[in-house]
Amino acid sequence: MRNYATATIEGFVTHSPILRETKTGKAVCSFSLAVNHYTKADSEPKVSFIGVETWEKTAAICAENISKGRRVMVIGALRQDRWEGKDGKVQSKIKIVANEVRFLEPPKGSKKGEISAEAV
Repeated sequence: MRNYATATIEGFVTHSPILRETKTGKAVCSFSLAVNHYTKADSEPKVSFIGVETWEKTAAICAENISKGRRVMVIGALRQDRWEGKDGKVQSKIKIVANEVRFLEPPKGSKKGEISAEAV
């Protein structure tokens, strides 16, 4: 039986993207988004910081076009990384492996509209 773990989030990039290459030569780009959510109508927003990972062509496009503070939408699959910490306890982190990244506002100094990068 197949299970689905998809997510769509919109938020602001918290740091410049990190582009690297795997041992097999595939490009991977990592960044994170600050996502506001509200628990009550009159309360201050809570902020979640969600890690995002993109691969190959999408990674190259994101590395070139994303900068801190830019508003983007990410559509992809949820993944959990697990590792053993220095104290011997199992650590974990949920991230989104993006199939699509939509740049919701043009870069500063540009008059271009919305563009997107999709995994091929």
